Amino acid sequence: MDPDFLCNLLAENQFEFGASENRHFNSLAKYCVISALALVVFAIANASFLFNVIASGKVALMIKTLDDAFLTLAAFFAAYQLRQAAGNFRQIVQTQGDDLRLLNRSNSSLRLVFASLAVMLISLAIRFILDYPALMSWIKAA
Repeated sequence: MDPDFLCNLLAENQFEFGASENRHFNSLAKYCVISALALVVFAIANASFLFNVIASGKVALMIKTLDDAFLTLAAFFAAYQLRQAAGNFRQIVQTQGDDLRLLNRSNSSLRLVFASLAVMLISLAIRFILDYPALMSWIKAA
């Protein structure tokens, strides 16, 4: 579906949200930025771990941490899309008459964020399933 479908449909009828909705969108923009920063911190920490594994030269460990590369990339991508959504939410508050198009763009960015988070969660689930036997033997040994 075209991200600007709704806006193209209502091209002649511009829409402006009220003060209450603008406060809501301003708040959403702030939460998007905070979440993006948290994802960047996570991605940097994950990348640091990944670089240390690569520097160790242990091939078996490198293969086991391939999912960290996916987690890092997905986190950076989700942070970027959250920043895009935050910018669009702020533009809704700051501009006049273009709110539906900006809202639709924000929603498109958020869909990509949730897709990235799904990739991250699936990667973590796969890691847990693969590491479960080793984890259980470690717990039993303790």
